[in-house]
Amino acid sequence: MFQSRIFYLFIGFSIGLLSFYPFHKAKALSQDAEEYLHILHEVTAFLETDYVEKVDEKELYKGAIQGVLSSLKDPHTRFMTKEEFSDLQTETRGSFGGLGIEVIFLDGKIVIVSPIDDTPASRAGLLPQDKIVEIDGKKTQELSLTDAIEAMRGEVGSGITLKIEREGMKTFDIDLVREKIKIQFIKTEFVSKEKIGYIRLLQFMGKETTAKEFETAIAGFQKQGAKGIIIDLRNNPGGLLDLSIEMAELFLEPGKEIVSVRGRGGKLVKTHKASANAGKFKEIPLVILVNQGSASASEILGGALKDHKRAQLLGSKTFGKGSVQNIYNLPYDTGVAITIQKYYTPSGVTIHGKGIEPDVSVEGITPKDDDRFYVEKLNRTNIVQEFTKKFPDYSEANAQKFIETIKKERINLSKDLARFIYFSEATIGKKKELINRDFDPQLTKAIEILSKK
Repeated sequence: MFQSRIFYLFIGFSIGLLSFYPFHKAKALSQDAEEYLHILHEVTAFLETDYVEKVDEKELYKGAIQGVLSSLKDPHTRFMTKEEFSDLQTETRGSFGGLGIEVIFLDGKIVIVSPIDDTPASRAGLLPQDKIVEIDGKKTQELSLTDAIEAMRGEVGSGITLKIEREGMKTFDIDLVREKIKIQFIKTEFVSKEKIGYIRLLQFMGKETTAKEFETAIAGFQKQGAKGIIIDLRNNPGGLLDLSIEMAELFLEPGKEIVSVRGRGGKLVKTHKASANAGKFKEIPLVILVNQGSASASEILGGALKDHKRAQLLGSKTFGKGSVQNIYNLPYDTGVAITIQKYYTPSGVTIHGKGIEPDVSVEGITPKDDDRFYVEKLNRTNIVQEFTKKFPDYSEANAQKFIETIKKERINLSKDLARFIYFSEATIGKKKELINRDFDPQLTKAIEILSKK
């Protein structure tokens, strides 16, 4: 890893699309269910009396619940302990703690959906699709998602080591320090030269304020004479469905479909359409930035505006998380998230497991096939760290010195990637500019497209 080994991150659930429902009494059990429930109690009784070591009755039943849910092979249907359920409710209001990454359990591994922008996670360089294979030396394949998340929790200021598996690279360790984080969900900037408004939406959360801030930002850009708006949904893992619908309505004419919901057997449950008051900003040109960390509510908003040709999607294919979970209150302050429906874009295409292809494909600065060998070679050294200690402030002159330094070690990276690696290391822990065209080809292309409107 070409960045410092001490990072400040937090861990969260994979947010997806959430709705909260009160506790409902369970329906009457079938005869088969009654029989197996009786068997479960018998097995538990034998374990409590005869197992070679003393067992924790609470852990036995918690494991049974998790086993029921894991049999569905759906990473988004999960049981939440009292602490986890409380954290999730706090999360929807905008303040929560941990390591700064959204995760799911997929194909037997803990997979990062996305690092949340403007947190130490993103500054540390963790990426969508990175797999967490060990937590403090314990293999995650031996843990459930709930147990893995619990293992990554802890007191603020306490340390933890994750082993990361990334495609095309050898596994590597990252030492982290847990921290409490307050997220600002919307960040904006006006590109005065080209007269382009830029909105970075980190998550579809903060239900009391986010939609209003979003609308206010666009209105402000229009007053400044904006020729177009860029909505940046990269590494946005989703959130609340209502927020994605409310934002889509701002750009669509009344009656236009935003998303349809289908339940068991593909049965149409509901179609969400723009309300009679929609279309406040139906004329201003839009480009939406997406990548493989754009999931769920991000895909709802992006898919709706793409299908109605109201916006161009630019970047790379999205994550493909198009299901909705109801969050049910359970006794003793616990909860359960259950996938009940899947979402379809206005053109009738399901998002789940497929993702959305952008209209304009532009890759970010990432290692190409020719770079991977040299990136791995660089990761086995301390060259980046030692060089940055000597030249802590990034400049083009220092970047050229860095390129010459690694070439002497026969590390022949592309110039853009080498500059980006040095820039990433030199800016760890420092406040970064919201817009940086030198290292953001996707944003640069979006500005270019809108400036021609």
